[in-house]
Amino acid sequence: MTIAFRTLSRPLALTAAAAAMITLSACSGPSEPAAAPPPVTSSSDATSPSAATPSPSASASSADASPSATTQTQGNDALLAAAALAAKEISDGTVVSVEAERNGWEVHVVTADGDEQQLRTDPAGESIVSGPTDDRPDADDRTENEQLAGVKVDVGEAVKAVEGEVDGGQINELSLDLDNRSIVWEADVRTGSEQRSVQIDADNGDVISNRIDD
Repeated sequence: MTIAFRTLSRPLALTAAAAAMITLSACSGPSEPAAAPPPVTSSSDATSPSAATPSPSASASSADASPSATTQTQGNDALLAAAALAAKEISDGTVVSVEAERNGWEVHVVTADGDEQQLRTDPAGESIVSGPTDDRPDADDRTENEQLAGVKVDVGEAVKAVEGEVDGGQINELSLDLDNRSIVWEADVRTGSEQRSVQIDADNGDVISNRIDD
């Protein structure tokens, strides 16, 4: 009996120990990985100028999205510069047409004898890109050019009249024309999303008409 008792007591002890370990494991539950610590935010990051204000490039692009009156005025200044350059290049001539092209301005100049020449300038109107070249007007064109050459209101005065009529307007084309035996300046003007057509009396500078161009 003594031998049997000692033989059985050891397995019973091991069984009790195993049961205790299982109980402890069940109570504690499955182990979970430690959560990662939250990112550290320094006080300098919270008050960083780049976080508080938009970048200069973003501000510039938003400003460029809508042309300002200053930008439009500079466009008209370029038109006047192109006209002045053409008048200087072709002496004793009268500028009768200035039109915006893809890469600059096309300017037409007539003389008192009916000749007509054209040239092209850069976008700023500061240098000649091509010309002057002879337009070789026919007899009818020469007769009309002779009338246009004696106009009283020059291109500069016509621009001022258009700007006074259409505030902040960009003139894309300005040309002299005969309308019902009267000489007028006709201007194609862009203002915002509108395209307008303005006529100026070339004899006294009065505005004859100002309408939306469909």
